[in-house]
Amino acid sequence: MLNLNRIQVGQFNISNSITMEELKNQEEFKNIINKNLITVEQLFKEKENIELNNRKLELFLNGVKLTQNKPDGIYKIYNNNNFIGIGIIKDNLLKRDIII
Repeated sequence: MLNLNRIQVGQFNISNSITMEELKNQEEFKNIINKNLITVEQLFKEKENIELNNRKLELFLNGVKLTQNKPDGIYKIYNNNNFIGIGIIKDNLLKRDIII
């Protein structure tokens, strides 16, 4: 094998990608960003939300695992309706994963 091109990973496909040359054109940069990039929140749009109060958010951000009686899986984390990041529940414990 001389060459290998990955054309898709999950929902990301090469047909939706942009080149470095396209990014270098500063006039088009804003349009390219608005047209082609998605947020972490959008990426996980199908995942359930968990709203944390200020105290629990502080603990969560400091790496403390919080008790959550929800099924194991990935969740979007919010505080005062503001997206904070992604958390993972395993064995009724929520831990941080991606923080925005």
